[in-house]
Amino acid sequence: MVNGNSQFTEEGIEAIKTSRTAVFDFTTLPMPMTALGLPEESRGTFVATDSDKLITVTLNTPRGVVEMKTDTIRIRPGADHIVDHIDIFINYPDAQDANPEIDRAANELGFPLLANAKPIGPDFKDGSGEEQWYPGFGNKTGAVFSAEILSNHTTGRMTFIYSVHLADKYYTEDAAANIASTGKP
Repeated sequence: MVNGNSQFTEEGIEAIKTSRTAVFDFTTLPMPMTALGLPEESRGTFVATDSDKLITVTLNTPRGVVEMKTDTIRIRPGADHIVDHIDIFINYPDAQDANPEIDRAANELGFPLLANAKPIGPDFKDGSGEEQWYPGFGNKTGAVFSAEILSNHTTGRMTFIYSVHLADKYYTEDAAANIASTGKP
């Protein structure tokens, strides 16, 4: 760890996989690629483990700590050698198990579009195939999250791909107010 961030060097990734922990500090932005141990010109990185060896990701945000368990983390670069966003994949082989995740997205992360989501029941696995949904953004923690939800109604599986957006444009007064009220920047 350097300045509150796990390092995504070769050795750092091995340490993440061995300890099954990763930490990010979003209390100071922008985040240079070098803050994560990556070269300035890095194209980012992708860390994946077996689904039975989940990594506990601790996200230190301006308004507290968020923890997620994942088997995949992706770092994506932006302009000027800064981290644009960090993706965290959360898989649910049985979509009904995702109900607490939907509640977390609405209440802890502040996604307005999920505030009144109906719970997923056994009728989810109806054989109708795959779908993708983007429930907007949330910024209740002071860090800006978006989500992509991949659903497979044939297998009953659901995957959340959270992105923590770090670009300045999401942290203006207007963008913050819009995200909090509408889920859109």
